[in-house]
Amino acid sequence: MISWMQKHKKYLVITIWISTIAFVGAGFVGWGAYKYGNKADVMAEVGSTKITIRDFQNRYTQLYNSYNQLFGNQLDQQKAKEMGLDKMAFNALIQEALLENYAKEMGLMVSDEEVAKKIESMQVFWKDGRFDKEVYINVLKQNHLRPKDFEESLKKDLLLQKIKAALAPTQYPIEFDTIASALFIGDKIEYKIFTSDDINISYSLKDLKKYFNEHRDNYKTEAKYKISYIEVSPKDTNLSEKELQEFYQKHRIRYKDNDGKILPFEKAIDQVKKDLSLKLAKKEALKKYIAFKKGKIQAQKSATITQNDTTLPKSLLDQLPSASAKKVFKPILVNGKYLVARLDEKILPQLMKFEEAKGLVEKDYNRETKAKKLIEIAKSKAKNFKGIVTPGYICRDDIDKISELPSPEAAKFLKELFVQKDPNGYIPITDQKVVLYKILDQKLQMSQKIDKNRKLISDNTLKLKETLENQNILNRLQTLYEIKIYKGL
Repeated sequence: MISWMQKHKKYLVITIWISTIAFVGAGFVGWGAYKYGNKADVMAEVGSTKITIRDFQNRYTQLYNSYNQLFGNQLDQQKAKEMGLDKMAFNALIQEALLENYAKEMGLMVSDEEVAKKIESMQVFWKDGRFDKEVYINVLKQNHLRPKDFEESLKKDLLLQKIKAALAPTQYPIEFDTIASALFIGDKIEYKIFTSDDINISYSLKDLKKYFNEHRDNYKTEAKYKISYIEVSPKDTNLSEKELQEFYQKHRIRYKDNDGKILPFEKAIDQVKKDLSLKLAKKEALKKYIAFKKGKIQAQKSATITQNDTTLPKSLLDQLPSASAKKVFKPILVNGKYLVARLDEKILPQLMKFEEAKGLVEKDYNRETKAKKLIEIAKSKAKNFKGIVTPGYICRDDIDKISELPSPEAAKFLKELFVQKDPNGYIPITDQKVVLYKILDQKLQMSQKIDKNRKLISDNTLKLKETLENQNILNRLQTLYEIKIYKGL
């Protein structure tokens, strides 16, 4: 394989090992860099390979279905557009077309026998433990595919598999050792935690007023909303036994005891009354919503609220900023009652006066001043401090050995520590907390930790190579094969 690559090096400059296309980047296609034309059913041409509208639709559908599963079947076309799934699908086809051209130029091919063998191995086409042609034809027909189209697509996939296998990376011992040393080098350190609680500052009213004037746009009153509304309360006094029985029979599966057994009507009756009353109240609330919207009935109550109001549900509050005046909202259940609300007026945020904002200003001034002072102290003390010395050597995953910090903060500290160039310094954890450190000694933990994490190291090594090599190969192939785009997205 190496000799084969060397023989054809005039076609491809390989700076490091080349591997499979392991990523689909939405930013891969530079839309302005290619020629645009006009062809009926062809979206693009890459070298001698055409990308049809059907190719794009199939790939987009596959990608959409995959992401829809990840989103719990909550993905819609608008979200897909915002995520750029169309560009991802198109870029994937461009990348594959580049590889396909290169595979053909290198003399790789897929025979009809190989395609037939692959089809025969696919269990979806089996009957009684072996390939069945009738099943094959029917499955394709159910998926609106012609055998010729399916076999051409399969031949292309097999060709791509061949070129990817030929270009797959190989891991060498020196690479494994390099990644292992990066992941599991051990540091013996001395460290000390400083927080804003260790700092005392003094300030005057003049300082606060100056700060307020410099940041006055940050101090505004909350937006307020004047609403009027109607309440509809459930009533269970006029419910007949027949109505309750009918409702129970229709929804009986929801009434269960602690063992999951359905409760008899007599034991479920209180909850049945409550549920049926609520259902009837919602029906009445919808009628009043329509009448209220048409101005046929008047509001019962009014209130002025903010978005931090705790008496109303978030689902209503979130609609207020973008709603227009006089909008009537559909019934919302609040504390066992249905609420039909109308937005009467928006009162926009107003700039606060210093007296109104003084408490907030003092808090912000205190925090910001202490944060700056904290960094100054950290810089001055970084080289000469006495702190806690770790009893042994720690690696980046030894979170539990920095017990003075909560686990998330210890993880952040260690992550930053192992990329520092200086043997002593400071690492900000938050704007109110820093950790001073001194690296006293280093040691490669080549025994137990590395043996335990051998697969992790190996996977990381290959992944790193793939990422670098993928970009190199794609960049190079774009210069070898002309990309013409006829239909942009």
